[in-house]
Amino acid sequence: MIVLIIKILAVLIAVMIISMIIDNRRFVVRTYRLRSSRIKKRLKLVYIADLHEKAYGENNEKLAEKIKELSPDAVIVGGDLIVYGKVNSLYRKSAGNGQAASDPGTDWMKNSLSLMRRLTQICPVYFAEGNHELRLEYFEELRAYDDIFNEEMEKAGVRMLHNRAVCPFGGEDSGILLQGLELPMKYYRKFKKTRLSDEELRELIGEADRSAYTVLVSHIPVYFPTYAEWGADLCLCGHVHGGLMRLPVIGGVMGTRPNLFPRYSCGQYFYCARTDGKKHLSSMVLTCGLGMHTLPIRIFNPGEISLVELIPADEAEQEEKNGTE
Repeated sequence: MIVLIIKILAVLIAVMIISMIIDNRRFVVRTYRLRSSRIKKRLKLVYIADLHEKAYGENNEKLAEKIKELSPDAVIVGGDLIVYGKVNSLYRKSAGNGQAASDPGTDWMKNSLSLMRRLTQICPVYFAEGNHELRLEYFEELRAYDDIFNEEMEKAGVRMLHNRAVCPFGGEDSGILLQGLELPMKYYRKFKKTRLSDEELRELIGEADRSAYTVLVSHIPVYFPTYAEWGADLCLCGHVHGGLMRLPVIGGVMGTRPNLFPRYSCGQYFYCARTDGKKHLSSMVLTCGLGMHTLPIRIFNPGEISLVELIPADEAEQEEKNGTE
């Protein structure tokens, strides 16, 4: 019996190692379809996050080509293009050598920058920062890197959200509002979840526009119920990397605090919120992300491109009717 158990464990370990090798090098496309009577114009959005300076092909050409094939109306990037630890190490090294950090170059963001340059040639690209970018502004000694990051993104044609709301998809004709949300670093603390109140959220981004279908881009998913109560119809989040390893039925294994079996790890989630005395169903699309850092682990958990289709309710109903005839 002991020999059998050892053999089974050996096989399971071998399977996980093989999966990790394969999944660390590939990505998949997952499609999410959402409808609303407030959506006036059908749109196809690509959502990505957590690249962490990973390269799929030279200059990320494989990733860019796949996104181009999907023919999106826009690409939305939900943060963590870079790796904070890599930037911090560069700063420490330059400081140790007595060099000034006023001109840190761009090698530390070359894979992310090459991808953004490619994507802005395909369609508009919108970006909301994750905790790895936010740390560059949070730590005073790294602000030169933060300046470089923002300058290079804008030169590449990336449209930075920075807690702003924009009507990017044909203006009011689309009925869709894109809202960026970049929470302060205190909400990313390890081992403890900091409460996000409705009041604090409104101080950051104001009141929700209930006349539009609001797409909220926020890197951290744990506050999804608060986003929904604020008035978000769709939340686009990342940060959890799919839980590092995914198991059938259970889902993601490791959260970011860190915590085992996080409530939100990957996929689509729903929350029935009450806003202005009325109930509305809010949805969250949580991507598995595309890269890794610190723990280079992806087991049964390939990188993800999220294809989000926003459909006017009447069009969706007509399609369903045609499909049943």
